[in-house]
Amino acid sequence: MISDDISKAEFVVKVLDRDALNIYKAQKLIAEHSIYIKGKDLKSYKKRNASPLKRTGRLIKSLNDADYSIKMQGGQFIVSSEIALHTRFLDMKKFGNHRIYNAQVWGILYRTTLPTIKYQYGKRVHDVIGERLKQALEEQK
Repeated sequence: MISDDISKAEFVVKVLDRDALNIYKAQKLIAEHSIYIKGKDLKSYKKRNASPLKRTGRLIKSLNDADYSIKMQGGQFIVSSEIALHTRFLDMKKFGNHRIYNAQVWGILYRTTLPTIKYQYGKRVHDVIGERLKQALEEQK
């Protein structure tokens, strides 16, 4: 039978891993090409009169080396990430309002990660149980 805790943890870790990489990808597109990711479907568009963020190369290097970890402690999932310190400040209007941090991190977490975990876990369990029941029936034949 399926262990509920293991399959749920496995599902959540896969979703968090996928979306952590999506955050890095979105930030990298903004930094290199001024291409923004927007909405549930992660559609991209180019901002007019925006210049790429390629001054020292530290930001691009940190985004290329996606350094993050996902841990489970006491039934909670913790995602920690290493980012260039100045990334947080690039969202401020004084520095150009590049929307590289808040809009990407919170947008992806609230528009894709949370709904996926909330609504698709039940579908996944249903599919896995259905597959295992089919396998069990075929073995008995």
